[in-house]
Amino acid sequence: MGTESTLIGAAVPVHATKYDGAYHRRWPMRYVMRRGPLYVLEFELGTLATKTRDPADDPDPAAFTWPGELYLWEDRWYNTCRVLREGRTWYYTNIATPAEFDGSSFHYIDLDLDVSWYPHNEPRVHDDDEFLDHSASMGYPPEVIERARAAVDEVLGHIAARAFPFDRP
Repeated sequence: MGTESTLIGAAVPVHATKYDGAYHRRWPMRYVMRRGPLYVLEFELGTLATKTRDPADDPDPAAFTWPGELYLWEDRWYNTCRVLREGRTWYYTNIATPAEFDGSSFHYIDLDLDVSWYPHNEPRVHDDDEFLDHSASMGYPPEVIERARAAVDEVLGHIAARAFPFDRP
């Protein structure tokens, strides 16, 4: 793969690992565009997400029950899904290391914390207990802990301001 024009519409997997290197998830996505440090991908209803690098190795893949878009940044400590769920827009943000793209696939490290939000409701922060447990058991450096906490604050600020990508109800 490689150039922007050859990537548009191409299938590109997104790989997530945990801080200790353990494989976490693989999502097959379709490349939409890049604008500076932002990549936009999309996924369809029924797309299978796996817990293994090779989808054939996962005996129990999970099907997406809604279509959506994924926003990955090379310079932000989170990524955000925007989906149409049960007739309403829903945002789900993974607090994670900035995305890395090697020309054919994406990778990030999932840092456990998540923020979910339906417009017209209050956002919710999830998995703080998992973040605390993994911070200790996986030895997150202080800088990673600080960046993860700052990313939650940044996401909540963007939601409050209805700033991109949280600007569409």
